[in-house]
Amino acid sequence: MRTKFISILILGLCLLSIIVGLFALNKKEQVKKACPAQPQTAIFEKFSAGGNKIALITLQGVISYNVKSSFLGDFNSAESALKAFRKALEDKSVKGVIFRINSPGGTVAMSQEIYNSILRLREKKPVVVSMADIAASGGYYVASAADRIYANPGTLTGSIGVIMEAINARVLLNEKLGIQSEIIKSGKFKDIGNIYRPLDEEERKILENLINNAYGQFLNAIKQGRVERKDEYKLKKIELNMENLKKYADGRIFTGEQAFKYGFVDYLGDLSRAKEGVRQMAKEKFPFIADDIPVVDYNKPKGFGDLLFKISGNNSIAGSFESMLPLSRRYPRQPLFIWE
Repeated sequence: MRTKFISILILGLCLLSIIVGLFALNKKEQVKKACPAQPQTAIFEKFSAGGNKIALITLQGVISYNVKSSFLGDFNSAESALKAFRKALEDKSVKGVIFRINSPGGTVAMSQEIYNSILRLREKKPVVVSMADIAASGGYYVASAADRIYANPGTLTGSIGVIMEAINARVLLNEKLGIQSEIIKSGKFKDIGNIYRPLDEEERKILENLINNAYGQFLNAIKQGRVERKDEYKLKKIELNMENLKKYADGRIFTGEQAFKYGFVDYLGDLSRAKEGVRQMAKEKFPFIADDIPVVDYNKPKGFGDLLFKISGNNSIAGSFESMLPLSRRYPRQPLFIWE
């Protein structure tokens, strides 16, 4: 009965959000007809700077697809951040971006999607990272795409590497519980990492090659983002050399203070310092914007209609038991950029 009531409630919210969205769209079209778009020249920008902003995009938690922790959805998830980056790229009123990261890392592909989105955005607008408690492994991977990185002295970062877990539960399942597995497969490696048996040497080499390949992609991303980083901003930057990259990219975790010493971050400072930095860079890129250009939360819902769409798009009522498990348990036999 409760499930039926919740389903009806969600359906009602979906219908209401559609009505609100259509109404808002109609009003927007009316405004467009009444007020034709003006040419976006430098002079026009100078007199319309009130609409300009710095976008604050927040990433909280594991970097992966479809992580929903509540009925309202997670506005700070990796998917939400990815959508915000794509939107900021096209939004002419966004003159710079602060990417606030509090993440131990996550899956390889999602980390790469966010990284590439930042690189594309960086070609048009300054992007600054502000690290919170932790920005490790995949958290550092995505941070390395930014123009500048700020970290608190006690921030945990680093953990540059790849991890993969294959569970061997043969004794428990076969000998203790009497559970037998019958595998029908098209090739000898199709069930590599099967929990009913240990890895053999040939399989172990295949997985080690896979991990090393993903690790090479990690190093190349940092090399592109920081070692070979080029820009014309006056805000100073710390040069990361290949010697330090290879020396410290062994999976170790280090503090923000150590990361600054090794060249992995540019500044020791909090979110306020990051805001000052991105404003300065945005001012260089777009000379006519105001000195006190506002910083706005960019991946949060904008009003009631947006909130309803967020709710209707989430099919999770509460955090599932699965979401409380370590990521390597949720994604067995998958390489991960994560520190657990």
